[in-house]
Amino acid sequence: MVAADGTRNVLRRWTWVLVVLCVLGAFHSVTGCLEEGYVLFNGVCYKDFAEEKTYEEARATCASDGGLLSMPKDNTTNIFIHNLAGGRNPWIGLNDINNEGQWVFEDGQTLESSGYSNWNRGEPNDLGRGEDCAVVYGSGHVWNDAPCSLTKGFICQLGETGRACERELLTITCAEGGTILVSYANYGRTSSTYCTEGPRLTDTDCTSDTSQNLVSQLCNGQERCSIQASNSVFGDPCVGTHKYLEVVYSCVRPGDATSTTEQMTAATSYTQGYCAEDVVETEAGQFVFNSTEGGGFSYSEERCPSSSAKPQASRFCRVTTSGTAVWDPPVFLTCDVSLRNLSQTTIASAEAALAVATELQVITAQANTLSSDDVTIASVLIQQIANAVPTEQIGDSLMTTVDNLMNVDSAVLQQSQQDRGGPTRVVQSLETFSDTVILTGEKYTSVRPGVALQAADISVEELDKGQGFAFYPSGNSSNSLMDGSVSGFTVGAVREPLLTADISITLPANLSSMVQINNTGDVRVSYTLYNDSSLFVQPSQGAVGTRIVGSRIAGLPMKNLTQPVTVTFAPLQDFSPEDVREVQCVYWDFEAEAGQGAWSNEGCMNQTEDNGRYTCSFNHLTNFAVFFDLRDGFGSHDKILEVITTIACVVSITGLVLTLLSFIVTMYEAPQLRRVGSQPDETKSTRRGVKSQKTKKFNRRVVGAHAKNQRLVLINLCVALLAILVIFLAGINQTASPIGCTIVAALLHYFLLAALIWMAMEAVNIYLATVMVFDHYVTRNFIYKAAAVAWGFPFLIAVSTAGPSNLYEYRSTKYCWLARLTLQYAFLLPAGLILLFNMVVFSIVMYKLLKGEKKQKKLTGNKKNEADHQWAIRQLRRAFSIMVLFGLTWVFGFFFVIDDAAARTAFAYLFCIFNTLQGLFIFVFHCFMREDVQKWRKEFFGKSKKKNHYVVNRSTFSSSVARTPQNISFNPSPSVSKA
Repeated sequence: MVAADGTRNVLRRWTWVLVVLCVLGAFHSVTGCLEEGYVLFNGVCYKDFAEEKTYEEARATCASDGGLLSMPKDNTTNIFIHNLAGGRNPWIGLNDINNEGQWVFEDGQTLESSGYSNWNRGEPNDLGRGEDCAVVYGSGHVWNDAPCSLTKGFICQLGETGRACERELLTITCAEGGTILVSYANYGRTSSTYCTEGPRLTDTDCTSDTSQNLVSQLCNGQERCSIQASNSVFGDPCVGTHKYLEVVYSCVRPGDATSTTEQMTAATSYTQGYCAEDVVETEAGQFVFNSTEGGGFSYSEERCPSSSAKPQASRFCRVTTSGTAVWDPPVFLTCDVSLRNLSQTTIASAEAALAVATELQVITAQANTLSSDDVTIASVLIQQIANAVPTEQIGDSLMTTVDNLMNVDSAVLQQSQQDRGGPTRVVQSLETFSDTVILTGEKYTSVRPGVALQAADISVEELDKGQGFAFYPSGNSSNSLMDGSVSGFTVGAVREPLLTADISITLPANLSSMVQINNTGDVRVSYTLYNDSSLFVQPSQGAVGTRIVGSRIAGLPMKNLTQPVTVTFAPLQDFSPEDVREVQCVYWDFEAEAGQGAWSNEGCMNQTEDNGRYTCSFNHLTNFAVFFDLRDGFGSHDKILEVITTIACVVSITGLVLTLLSFIVTMYEAPQLRRVGSQPDETKSTRRGVKSQKTKKFNRRVVGAHAKNQRLVLINLCVALLAILVIFLAGINQTASPIGCTIVAALLHYFLLAALIWMAMEAVNIYLATVMVFDHYVTRNFIYKAAAVAWGFPFLIAVSTAGPSNLYEYRSTKYCWLARLTLQYAFLLPAGLILLFNMVVFSIVMYKLLKGEKKQKKLTGNKKNEADHQWAIRQLRRAFSIMVLFGLTWVFGFFFVIDDAAARTAFAYLFCIFNTLQGLFIFVFHCFMREDVQKWRKEFFGKSKKKNHYVVNRSTFSSSVARTPQNISFNPSPSVSKA
């Protein structure tokens, strides 16, 4: 019987061993602990000792092994411990020896604060007044209190404990060959024994629900981990109580698997470089995460039922310092959340910050759907998260969000930049995060396709050796930063030659003496790398032709350095020398352009180029790049067109100025002309028949009014054209100033419309002089009404167009001219209508003139009115020619924006040539060929021998005055001789 019982006991023992092995297999871990004989479960190393001892003896044995009696603080661990004991009823590390009824675990945490217990019914009952220690037994793995003097089996758990009082830094490390695996963490107070210098030390039921999850995320898989014990990291679980951070952890072999439980407290290691596909079972259901490269996020295959198909969970594949990829715990998402919902979230704890950061990265993944308001909201959230809880896991989400925003349409980013500086806020928030991120190892490195960041705490001694950062491309055709490698280095210890790096930045040696670093501790040095200039919004016809690299030393103003910061760039593309006007080493000045930001070369001490690589030296730290000031895209024609454009504008401006001067000079002779024109010519009067003196006076009024109106219309037209040319010449390329460039575009818009309308006013004046005269329609206030329309209407159009839009929608980013949509509706449409109106008026006038000539010829059989007709036609031809020339000039100019290079070049030449003729034609038609100007010129140069050189042929002048009102000209010239 005894033998049979022994055999059954042996079989029972081996059965329990097999059960344990099965359970361990189900939890993906049967080993992993550095110490021999220990097995890993749920982040803790356990060992079953094949002997029975009293509670105190078992406690001492565990202590000598560097551990504690096993402490089941959740149901799965409780089952595991009991099964590991092989069916025995082992001690667990729980007792009320010091205070009857207050059960405390071996690590000092009270049973009540742990939130878990599994007492059998009616237990603990302290039967016999001495049952102060706990055991686990039975099929339900329940607990019972028992006398501590009994001998029982026991299981030890390894786990070093680290503690830091509130506002102190806790650093935990593993020896070489081991990585941290957190089994317990709490920020609060579960014992009055530790950190006794503070208020309310008796509050021993203070726990933070997020502590273990957060510390696990920060430290698991690392050789060294530092965490700040502060409310800013964990929140405040018990206001007024002096708290401490307590972490229990084990050191395990890198790369070994750990369990994945519903608590999601442990990271899971997989094949180096990739996290393998994983299925996570939770109370909310099953979540499948596909294989993901280290450093990337995986989104669950389970999607929200809404049309957005948003993933229900996110998980980061972290790369440890040993190069192994491990899964972080999943973060579960809310299906119906939006950016505006997130903006209402209070970020007061690490858990809240992580939730918002994860939601943000998922929402911004659809970059093409984001509006400028979305970008602005996202930038504000990034700023709040970076300022709240700068943990590495949160940083991974922030970096993904920044990378997403870099893929947003450039026009949307420009809108956000103008509205509330969204892109700039993103860049500055990333700098803030790099200054304050809580490091779990020697450094934090995060790389995304479009952005990379590295932050490290180094000693002042190391800093003074000279530090640097470089990006080495992979050599394939991909432009992603993830296909290369980033590396921080110490000068003199560079593993790879910097000549093979696409971009590098080197800080000067002995930097501490330049900026007077007085502390003897570590300083935070960080680097950021951007794959393009998406977040550095500056409309310009130039281009940032390199990646952008920045560096900071937290808390120190790195300006006016005596030794330079050296930055070396390899261009992202090869620019033809014909296309580049100038190459500049630049930095991003956040304060420029009223806070909008701009590229500047201030502080650049030296700039060199060697074999296509640019080396820049600056006396400060910030974000650096190489700026290529590109020509207008006409290649070898560019310089020629620049010269022609300049000459064209100067010639036109000169012609317009001379025309205005001629009007001013000859204006003083106008009264004399009117007096001469008022003298009646009886001969002509007789030949035309009887006409009343009243009609003669009316005709003379018509001549004077229209002559004056014509002169004033032309003066206003010349002023508008002169303003256009001066503004165009001085401001069309001033894209470096967003506000100034918009003003230039608005002024060109305004004066071009004004010039067109003044041409329309000239047509109206001709119409009134030649057509409406039969209705006795003469207005002395014509010029005032014309001015109100010609100067007022363009103002209304410009204001109504620029007002509701922003400066990036209103104007082009390449030139200080209207954007395509604005150009179509705010200029081309009204310009086309005005030109059509002019054509209709000119056609009516021409028809009336020809019809009147035929009628007169039929009645008299001769061409008595030929001179007057020729005069009117000549005036009409002048106005029509100027209108056509002006219209063609700017039509050619509008075609500058087309994409075809050959066509753009052809239109550029036509624009330059017609632009020259524009001012020249006005000068010739309305100045050089005018009779009054010709006679004034002869008088001025002493070529006239007549005393009154304005009345050369009085009879001719009188003839022109006395003829029918239909043929009255508004030309102020007193002669109808050849013009």
